[in-house]
Order: sequence, then structure tokens, then C-alpha cells
Amino acid sequence: MLADVGFVGLPSVGKSTLLSVISAARPKIAAYHFTTLSPMLGVVAVDDGKGFVAADIPGLIEGASEGAGLGFDFLRHVDRCRLLVHVVDIAATEGRDPVEDVKLINRELEKYSIDLASRPQIIAANKCDILDRETVDIPAFERFAAENGYEVMYISAATGEGIKELCRRVYERLQTLPEITIYEPEYEAETTEKALPSDITAKREDGMWIVEGEWLKWLMTGINLDDYESLTYFDRMLRTNGVFEKMRSLGIKDGDEVDLYGLEFDFVD
Repeated sequence: MLADVGFVGLPSVGKSTLLSVISAARPKIAAYHFTTLSPMLGVVAVDDGKGFVAADIPGLIEGASEGAGLGFDFLRHVDRCRLLVHVVDIAATEGRDPVEDVKLINRELEKYSIDLASRPQIIAANKCDILDRETVDIPAFERFAAENGYEVMYISAATGEGIKELCRRVYERLQTLPEITIYEPEYEAETTEKALPSDITAKREDGMWIVEGEWLKWLMTGINLDDYESLTYFDRMLRTNGVFEKMRSLGIKDGDEVDLYGLEFDFVD
């Protein structure tokens, strides 16, 4: 994937919403973590036919440089962008510290590649429309950004505040940056048959059912097992795609113990 700009940041900071506002891309958006499971490209028009290609990169989590979550898949995509727009929840709606959020993401980038960590960044301080300056230390945040050479732009993907200014600034910065390095393709040609939710196998070992399948394995890469909303989404995906029904047809009964790639639970359909 070749994009000029990569949107990076923790899950649920508004990257997908921002891309949907500035381009014709329509990433899936919802109020739970890890909604975006694969990069989404959008062509952003600025003025007089000028523009750039932006990519909403799946939310990074701590440990991604070692492969946690979407891990290497995430970082390989970011490595192809000339400029990073670091989206941060400046309103701290989930109780996190915006400075620590930026540090966490950049630590993962640095562990993966020093060159990637040194890529130019613009911090898009999102959700400024609901920012309470009495609870968020904005002077400290701006000092941190200045000390590290990050340009900060306050925006609201929800209301449109600062969006046009951000796009123009991104375009201006791109004009000063060298062209992207050309990489050899790393992907494998897709097979004619795609993995289906129903293509699962089940075997019983020591009283526990081990359930496996390519579609199921793909789905698991985007699930945060410590997040309730993420697990709720996972359960809904299994139900709506008939996975529980297929598990029952394979002999799994209510009360049986099931293992889905490390997620263990008692089967109740």
C-alpha cells in the first residue's frame, strides 16, 4: 500500500472518522475498539485539483513492535508513508493522558524502526470541541510537542473545526518531503477461494474443543481480549456469521469448554 500520509494513534481516537470527513473513503466506524481491521485509503482534495492520498491505519496497541494485535501488519503500512498525522484524543475522553498516548505510539514506532520513528509528524489534537482545559493540561501538552518538534493542530472530526486547515498544512508539508522509497511487493496473490466463517474445524483434546479456521484466526487478530466492547463485537460477529451454529453442527454442546486461539469459554449458543 502506497499512501502519502498515514493516520496513526491509539484505537478510538477518531482516525476513521477523520478520513471519512476529508475524503470519499467510508471506513467502518463504531464506538468500540479495533473497529478498523485493515488499512483504508482515501484521496483528499485540497484546492485547485491539489491533494494527497491518506491511509487510516488500524489502531496501534502497546507491544505492536513485537507483533501484538495487528503488530507487524500495522507497522509495515506506516513505513510506506512520507508523513504521519498522529491523531490524539486531546479531550482525554477515556481518561488517558494525551502526552502519554503520543509517547506510547512513538515508542512502538522506534522499536520497529529508527527511521520510521524519525518520520515527520503533525499532531492532530482531535475532539477539541469537547476539550475541558481545566482537566487537560494543554500548556504541558504543547510544551511536550514543541520540545520534540511536533506541530500541533486542533481539530474536531465531529464538527469539522480545523479540518480544512489541517488538510492544507499536510499538503504543504508533503511538498517539502522526498518521494517515498519503492518497496518490493510483500504480499502473496490472493487465492480464488476466500476463507469463510463456516470453514472451521473442531477437535476435542483433554475435554476441551479446539476450534480453528482462517476466517476465525483473521477476526481474532483485531480483538482486544481485555476490552468488554471489543469482546461484544467479537461475539456478535460469530453469531451473525453462523459460527456458533457451525460449532454446534460439529458436535459442540452447551456447557462444553471451547478454545478459540487462546480464548477459552463455556459454549452457550
